[in-house]
Amino acid sequence: MACVVGALACQKDSYLRSLETKVISCTKATPANQSQASSKKKKAPQTNPSDVWHVEFADSVLFPEGGGQPTDHGILYVPSSSDPIPVTVVERQGLRCICHSPQELEPGSLVRQEIDFDRRWDHMQQHTGQHLLSAIAETRFGLKTVGWGMGQADEQCYVDLSGKPSPDDIQIIQTKCNEIIRNNLSIRVETPDDANAPKLPGDYDKEKGVVRVVKIGDIDANPCCGTHLSQTSHLSLILLHSTQTVHSTNCRLYFSVGDRAINLTTKSLRSLRSIAQVVNTGARPDDILEGVKKTSTAATDLKGKEKRLLAEIAKFEAARVKSSLEQGKNAWVHRPTDGLDFINMIVFEVKDVAKADNLLVLATGEDKKQGQVVIIGDQSSVEDFAAKALKAVSSLKGGGRGERWQGKVIAWQKGEIDALKALVES
Repeated sequence: MACVVGALACQKDSYLRSLETKVISCTKATPANQSQASSKKKKAPQTNPSDVWHVEFADSVLFPEGGGQPTDHGILYVPSSSDPIPVTVVERQGLRCICHSPQELEPGSLVRQEIDFDRRWDHMQQHTGQHLLSAIAETRFGLKTVGWGMGQADEQCYVDLSGKPSPDDIQIIQTKCNEIIRNNLSIRVETPDDANAPKLPGDYDKEKGVVRVVKIGDIDANPCCGTHLSQTSHLSLILLHSTQTVHSTNCRLYFSVGDRAINLTTKSLRSLRSIAQVVNTGARPDDILEGVKKTSTAATDLKGKEKRLLAEIAKFEAARVKSSLEQGKNAWVHRPTDGLDFINMIVFEVKDVAKADNLLVLATGEDKKQGQVVIIGDQSSVEDFAAKALKAVSSLKGGGRGERWQGKVIAWQKGEIDALKALVES
């Protein structure tokens, strides 16, 4: 008989890394979108790399996803095979712990399970840290946790709180959490028969299952199915980060714990040093911030100057275009680097003469790069020239009505810009 979720080996001893256990059942998973109708003709069973078997073991050192904690990853070792079987999905189905295996296993056979303990350790640090953080936020400031997320190993976790703490409140919570970590309080799991667990999953039978209560010293006691540390010192540290408003009134507070906090901080400091070199400042965060602000201001000023210069160039180009159109000639404008904004500047300057009998064709971009084409003139001439342009430029796609046609070139091919210019001037 299989152990129920709540009394698995991984939940009794979160530090356990391997376990020899027996296969209770193994059934091939049916894709969710597979039709219920079956063919009258029976086909021989086939195996392909995407096949998955749902395996239930007598016990499991692999934790099934639940309580906000992701699934464990691990390896199955079968005596009859020299190849280890990777496991990346373990789920709870009611009271059962189901392991997703890419290989069929024989019921009754012995299998050794080994977990990816680095992943488990990270999950334990983040999950236990969340319990501690939530407890302090509620007891000190009355902020209840209404949700949380662990994220990936290189991401920050978060708790959703019922209100928004001030920056001073956040600092107090962080200080208190780390004080408790240093005090090395005991963390234990109890399974009382009368445990109050109002938020159990709908498919979990409390009468037949096991409700676990995780206690951090005398500070916190909460029902939880997850794997947890045995003492607060194993958290190492908790860092609280930024906040954002969610669901109008709740506050999402980002945090990281233990090794994840250290790794994220190390990466952040390396990035700050790199930024300091780019903006040519000292390594102090205040110096870097000031340098970034100056660089941003300078970039904004340059963009403004660039826009003013582009407008001046557009006026000069527009004067040339006007002269050509007034002389009864078609006009061609090409800019390799400037985009649709430049085109529209010219069109605005020549709008009074651009809809006469002759055409104005504007193009941007260069070989092997994208660009735009705009055709201005009377409706008939625009339609005729657009048809020619579509033939001359292989990746040109667009459309329009009346006196303006506009298209995008995915990538100019060699000679296409000159070919389009020749069509305009012919």
